[in-house]
Parts: sequence; structure tokens; C-alpha cells
Amino acid sequence: MLTARSQLKKQQILDAATELFTQHGYAISMDSIALAANVSKQTVYAHFKTKDDLFETCIRAKCMESQMDNLPLDDGRRPRDVLCDFAKRFQSILRTEEAILTYRTAIRQLESHPDLAKVFVSAGPETTIEMLAQYLSFQQQQGVLSFPISASDAAMQLLLMLHGRMVFLAQLGQPCDMTEQENDAYIESCVDLFMTGYAATK
Repeated sequence: MLTARSQLKKQQILDAATELFTQHGYAISMDSIALAANVSKQTVYAHFKTKDDLFETCIRAKCMESQMDNLPLDDGRRPRDVLCDFAKRFQSILRTEEAILTYRTAIRQLESHPDLAKVFVSAGPETTIEMLAQYLSFQQQQGVLSFPISASDAAMQLLLMLHGRMVFLAQLGQPCDMTEQENDAYIESCVDLFMTGYAATK
């Protein structure tokens, strides 16, 4: 078990490494990370056996920070209202600088560190997909929605639609001329299209 002092140093290393990795990619040296964290290189290796280990820990931590809050199954509101609220929160997270930098970092290292993509997917998207799939399954059990595909595939369908122009252009570092009102309307139209397409027949 780490002491309070040791835990503090580990967090300093993670903070420094995350900033440097997202800015410069995997090529940044462990010496630079130690300098930025104000610790010795030996201290860095005492907490993280390899640079790969440190890199993956940073990516996992950033994905965890960007995770959605829980989506209660029995919310009490209309499913459309629940999904619209969820959809807007989901897209707003994807548009944050932290989420965009984490995504770009994972993509940048895809060829040299293919396992990093698995870390990114398991720590981020898979958690959100599973959460939404559970809610959609509940709505199917309640007779509100009906899916000819798995709830996980249906969740993925909706989440990919929700990226929209805003997220697509943000990930490429390009400006978007959509207003927030237009974007909200787009998100709501995605939810309406989804619910209409999968509405259970009475």
C-alpha cells in the first residue's frame, strides 16, 4: 500500500506524463517526464515499470475522467427525455479538449502501440455502450422499444449518430459553423429517428 507521500508523487508523475504525452505523443522521454513531475527518473520507474505501462495508465485515467454518469434504468421521465439528456451530455464530453486530446493520442500511436487502442476502447467507449445498452434493454422489456439487433449494437448506432458534425470537425481541429441551438436540434432529431425506427408495435 502506498504512503500518502508516495501516492502524491505517483499523481505528480501521472499529471506530468499525461500533459506531455497528449502534447508530444509517445516519443517524449522519461527524463522529460521526471523533470516535469519534479521527481527523479528512478522514482518514475519505481511506480511504472516501463514507459508503455505509464502511457497506458495515463490513457486509461483520462478515459475514466471522461466517462458518463450512470444512466438509471427507471428514471421516471419519458424515455425520449432521458435519451435526449443523455445524448447531449455524451456529445458535450466528446467535445471537451481532454477527450479530443486523448482520442488523438490513441490514434497517433496506433501503429507503434496497437494495444493502446484496446485500452482506450475498454476504458471509454465500451463503458458508455454497456450503460446505454442496459437502458435500451430495459425499455425493450417495458414494451417501449423493440430491436431486431442486440441492445449493444443499437446503443452503438445511436452513439455514432450523436457524434455529428460538431464532434467530427472538433476531432480534426476544424471550426464548425453550427450554433448550439442547431446542434441541440440535431441531437434531438437523432433520438427521434432512433425511437421512431425502433418503436415497439402495439
